[in-house]
Amino acid sequence: MAATEIWVNDDGLEVRFGTEKATLRLGGRLSTYGAMGEARVKILGAKVPSTDAPIDKKVTIPSNSYLDAVTSQLFVDTVFASGGSATLDIGLMNDDGDGTYSTLDDNGVDAAIAVGTLALDYDTVPDGAQMGTSPVNSSTATLPLAISYGYNTAAFTAGAATLVLRYRPPVTS
Repeated sequence: MAATEIWVNDDGLEVRFGTEKATLRLGGRLSTYGAMGEARVKILGAKVPSTDAPIDKKVTIPSNSYLDAVTSQLFVDTVFASGGSATLDIGLMNDDGDGTYSTLDDNGVDAAIAVGTLALDYDTVPDGAQMGTSPVNSSTATLPLAISYGYNTAAFTAGAATLVLRYRPPVTS
């Protein structure tokens, strides 16, 4: 085996040798055996883009899931800062199936959260248009949805938060 070879074991985990480091993930999805699923993503203020982009392309929500508006939450871990009056949008993007993503609803999870409110005591339930209304349908058939973010007005210079998005996956027979 080469010093930098990578292979996948029976558990689906990458095994790496040599000095190569694993890819940093910003989130993950919990396996569930009940009615609810959960996706968690880390939002790093200095990395929030000016245009809508997936937070972590590997953390997805099944198309036609119902986003739970009661138990989903945004927890601020580190106070957000900005050189201006930045606001944060959290939304959803379609997986287009070819490595690209298109915006479904750029603030459907939460809209225009002001930098001044993103303090350590800011733990809130997201209240965007897609939260708790009806199943969120991907416009690309059965492909999953990625959680996205973007800033408005000014860039963030610091801050970190954890978004816990709970959903009911579609019933399959």
